[in-house]
Amino acid sequence: MFKIFKSLIFITILIALTSFLFNNSIPVNFIYKDIIVEISTFYLIIFLAFFVLLLLFFQRFLFFFKRVSYNYKINSKISNYKKGHESFVKGIVAIANQEHKKAINESQKIGKYLKDNSLSLLLVSESLKIEKKYDQLYEVYENMLKNPSTNLLGLRGLMEQNLNAQDYHHALVYAEKLFYKNPNINNIYETISNIIAKTNNWQKLIDITDQAFKNKIINKNQYSENKSIGLYEVAKIKYLSNQNEALDLIENSLKLKNYFPPFVCLYIEILINLGKLSKAKKYLIKSWNFFPHPDLKILIKKLAKELNISYSKFAKAFIANPNNLDETKIMYTESLIESRMWEEARKEIKVLLNHNPLKEVCLLMAKIEEGDSNDPQKINAWVSRSNYANLNKIWVCKFTGISQANWSSLSEAGYFNSLNWSQQKDDRVNYNYDINQIIESKI
Repeated sequence: MFKIFKSLIFITILIALTSFLFNNSIPVNFIYKDIIVEISTFYLIIFLAFFVLLLLFFQRFLFFFKRVSYNYKINSKISNYKKGHESFVKGIVAIANQEHKKAINESQKIGKYLKDNSLSLLLVSESLKIEKKYDQLYEVYENMLKNPSTNLLGLRGLMEQNLNAQDYHHALVYAEKLFYKNPNINNIYETISNIIAKTNNWQKLIDITDQAFKNKIINKNQYSENKSIGLYEVAKIKYLSNQNEALDLIENSLKLKNYFPPFVCLYIEILINLGKLSKAKKYLIKSWNFFPHPDLKILIKKLAKELNISYSKFAKAFIANPNNLDETKIMYTESLIESRMWEEARKEIKVLLNHNPLKEVCLLMAKIEEGDSNDPQKINAWVSRSNYANLNKIWVCKFTGISQANWSSLSEAGYFNSLNWSQQKDDRVNYNYDINQIIESKI
């Protein structure tokens, strides 16, 4: 009812306005090509009003056309998105069913339906990875780099490709980019550390470790461990050209990892070369009391020679910490054997001859019998007993259980910072020094 009333009022106003314009119209004259044209203002206003209405109608039609076109595009996108999603799901199912050709076909359909090729690349990469088609997979990862959505996956894929190909230098390039883009990726720091160890790029290890600690990816202990190794390895390089600079580096390394035997060995070696014998003696005694490692014995012997002290006399200076009595007794016994002091050596080692002595102790007894009595029966008895004795400690990889004679930043099994000083499980690897090389018998 209100609409009818509203329409009647509008019609009434329109009739009244038209009547007013008609009754009050005046003629308007203008000259066109020497012709006088006369027209009423009423008709002029009607023409203008018609023109305005025509423009409004055209605008309305144009808006309607754009709206229909926009809705068509939206509906088409939605339809393509649904089809692309359906193809992606089918591709995932095909991978699960090991139908890799079907998965690749579905990925091609995704490319038709969706402008963003990230899902297609992801599907193809998984298919090619399972099929081990690494050449094609490499190209897919390269394409992933161009897409912001898959850039990280592309970097990770190329890193893994180069790792599998043992191209560690290129693997490091991609690993470093990946680390700086997103350092929180699972195990990325451990991976890049392992790659750096394989490429001997130790300064890079120091920089990456600083960044990882700054981003709270690693704890203080891991930071100290890995940075100390980086400093130690750089010090080894500098040792050949600038020993003073190497000394500063190894001192910084030891601040992060106190009295670690491999670091101590390099530190004492440099101090001896630079003539800082008093400092070397003081630190070597502290190191032995903290961690009596067999590798230190060679440096103790070398330092004794530099100080013009007999090995046996110098070795006695290390008998201070009762917790290290066994290791010190062994070292002192070796020094007595070298001096051919058989009775004193037998007396010192006696305390270590329990019901199941170490293999090292048995071999020392064999050496004492060889020098003292030269009795083949006694010598063979101790050698035979050593075959069943407890094995000496050695560097063992915590990931593989493989043991090795000398410590290294990268284990022989290929793992970074994986070596622990622990009991040897078998006798496949000899102890890290030969008793016959240390004890130069004149017999």
